[in-house]
Amino acid sequence: MNKPIPVETTSNLVDRVIRLLKSRTSYTVDESQLSFGFENSDYHKREHLFSPNRDVTDFLDFSSSALPDGDVYLFGGILRDIALFGKRGFDSDIDLVVEGDLNTLVPYLISQGAKRNKFGGYRFNLGKWPIDIWSARETWAIAEKLVAYEGISSLLDTTVLNWDAILMNWRTKQVISRLGYFEDIKDRSLDIVLKENPNPLGMTIRVLRHLCLKDARKISKRAINYLSDSLKEYSFQEINKYEIKSYKNPVIDENIFKFFKLINTDSSKSLSDQFSIVERIMLGQRLH
Repeated sequence: MNKPIPVETTSNLVDRVIRLLKSRTSYTVDESQLSFGFENSDYHKREHLFSPNRDVTDFLDFSSSALPDGDVYLFGGILRDIALFGKRGFDSDIDLVVEGDLNTLVPYLISQGAKRNKFGGYRFNLGKWPIDIWSARETWAIAEKLVAYEGISSLLDTTVLNWDAILMNWRTKQVISRLGYFEDIKDRSLDIVLKENPNPLGMTIRVLRHLCLKDARKISKRAINYLSDSLKEYSFQEINKYEIKSYKNPVIDENIFKFFKLINTDSSKSLSDQFSIVERIMLGQRLH
């Protein structure tokens, strides 16, 4: 497992992102490259445009240029993992959101084999990187009217974890994050922003993994309540099975699972008293 090396400034984070995504390959010319149709949309017209299908940075540059009235943003997981672990800490899907008309990019995405996903975005691969791209206005929490869209910063209220509440404008390299984001990363303090999400079991497992892998040193009362409520719905066997399916390497400790499942968040007792009660219960279970 990668050792956390939390980033301290936005400029440090931007440098880490660029170093991760920058490729040694140069722009390539594809004479049958799809035109984005600013003047015409004839796919067979032989245009001298670079093909961004070999390199993520090329694709991001290309997409930003193709959106004259919008921008492309990196969102969530890639920024979280790089902020926590550095560029060696990320090896997963890259989430992109478009502020502007995503339809401008759709013909090219489809030509590269992109498939529309159930949340209204598109998924495809650039080299080894799986890419998910969707319109900012069509993100799940906004589409479900859990969060009102008032601009790109509204997406910071749509994540479950505070560590995911971060965006980076690829064109300007501006980083947009929740208040206190970098302090939370530095302290490795885990909190919940929006508990509703389309995959409650998967998100519960992600929070537990952050705890068991020791990514998190602190956890808020809101996050404790979230785990306590969520774990009432699942058995440890369900957690373990889904974790193996999703991550291959199960790390969630059954004692951690039991600990949060036993906490009674509706109790009038203080949180520290609740912790003591749960510890005594678990100790008694082990003795018997």
